[in-house]
Amino acid sequence: MLEVKRQLEVPASPEEVWAVIGDFGQIAEWHPACSASSSETVHGEVRRTIVVGDGGRLVERLEELDDTAHTYSYSILEGPLPVKDYLSKLSVEADGEGSLILWSGRFNAKDVDDDRAKGVIAGIYEIGLAALKKRLG
Repeated sequence: MLEVKRQLEVPASPEEVWAVIGDFGQIAEWHPACSASSSETVHGEVRRTIVVGDGGRLVERLEELDDTAHTYSYSILEGPLPVKDYLSKLSVEADGEGSLILWSGRFNAKDVDDDRAKGVIAGIYEIGLAALKKRLG
């Protein structure tokens, strides 16, 4: 199983950060690679559909959500990414006067070598965190 982890320190409080990233269905509001996103409940599961810049679509399932602890985890059900068995966690922790945003994922490569799969996921995390840095300081 492959793993990618990225983190970002920002001067905003965990509550301020969570107000931006905590709504699972609204990732397009802050992640520049997502041109649209929405969520719906299907057979008791919360799923989000993400449209990426090239028109590709991802469907992800919310696995766990804890608004008090500022964390959620999700899996990919379908989409164009070169990964399978994907499980990711996005969380926010207090860090001195600000916050630490942590984004990690575990997965297997699909139809590409391991380094390529890791590079794609790392790029997604890095683009999203860079946008949060710009927005939150």
